[in-house]
Amino acid sequence: MTVGGRDLFRARIGEAIGVSPSRVSLFAKGRVALYAILKALDIGPGDEVILPAFTCVAVPNAILYSGARPIYVDIDPLTYTIDTAAAEAAITPRTRAILAQNTFGLSSDLDALGAIAARTDVQIIDDCTHGLGGQYHGRPNGSIAPASFFSTQWSKTISTGLGGFAIARDDALAVRLRELEETAAEPTTMSVALLRVLLFGLEHGGHGVVFRNGRALYRRLSRIGVVPSSSSRDELEGVTMPKGFMARLSPSQARSGVARIGHLAGQVRRRRAIAERYSGWLSGHGLTAAAEPAGFVHAYLRYPLRVSDRPDFVSAAGRAGVDLGDWFVSPIHPVVGDFERWQYHPGSAPIADRTCLEIVNLPTNPSMSDRDVERVIAFLGQQVASIQ
Repeated sequence: MTVGGRDLFRARIGEAIGVSPSRVSLFAKGRVALYAILKALDIGPGDEVILPAFTCVAVPNAILYSGARPIYVDIDPLTYTIDTAAAEAAITPRTRAILAQNTFGLSSDLDALGAIAARTDVQIIDDCTHGLGGQYHGRPNGSIAPASFFSTQWSKTISTGLGGFAIARDDALAVRLRELEETAAEPTTMSVALLRVLLFGLEHGGHGVVFRNGRALYRRLSRIGVVPSSSSRDELEGVTMPKGFMARLSPSQARSGVARIGHLAGQVRRRRAIAERYSGWLSGHGLTAAAEPAGFVHAYLRYPLRVSDRPDFVSAAGRAGVDLGDWFVSPIHPVVGDFERWQYHPGSAPIADRTCLEIVNLPTNPSMSDRDVERVIAFLGQQVASIQ
């Protein structure tokens, strides 16, 4: 039963992304999957990994846990994905990999990054933690780069409470990742039980004030270690690998993933329909809609919007009952004010720095009703002077 649960989830992932199940490895979190990829590629002390300066602290943490050095570069101001020219300019003889982040559900420019890799022998690792269900030139996100990793944490396209997986196109890398999965620790029975409760609350708590208050309480409790969390206090305050970090997905979470991944296509269709409403309204008012380059299918895990006064905009949204997201409040979200230990230097990525002061995320949750979407649009109408 244990093996079957994981193997069935592996098979369903393979069907969704178009890869063999043997190329899928299951881990406790997406960041663990990234760390496993770095270890499987023998990336470690003395090596450099290039990533966008518009990311979650979990990503540079995984790089630092491996012993490598994160090298931050700027982002494209329209897509919020990595600036490919900046990435190429940052390559040194020590560079081993470039992370191609799917920002808010939109793939990076994999053709440009693949050309860079061919010229330099640098590996491209596709960060698909936001991108499950999206596509790049007709192929599912995560099926193109030599290695990719995904998250199934509670805020992602499908959720197993916490969780993640890695995909390798190379046979030897796939074998190494499976070995790392099989030697990783099992989640504790208590943590799995708590995850079930939290996932139930997420799926049945609605999206109003009760949901927002519950989410705020969860975040406070998770950061002091009372409940399982996406980011522990250790991860938010330092760069030393927390105890129990290297763990795999539990059979219970795998079964949960099997039940949810079958709804992935429908969930993404609904997200895209909601995003289309936002884009239509913004374009109709002469404002900038979210970018979706030709050949890309945006999964719209979040819908990015730039505003002139974010604190005021967020406060107004709360009063209006509109649930905004806060990705990313800093280049290494949610860390603010002290970037030195993560080796980020403010000012080195000016577009990302500026974006972090202005961006909010409109909700695209598939459970939103048409009335919920209209409420968001009505709020935008009230705040039109603040939207960039």
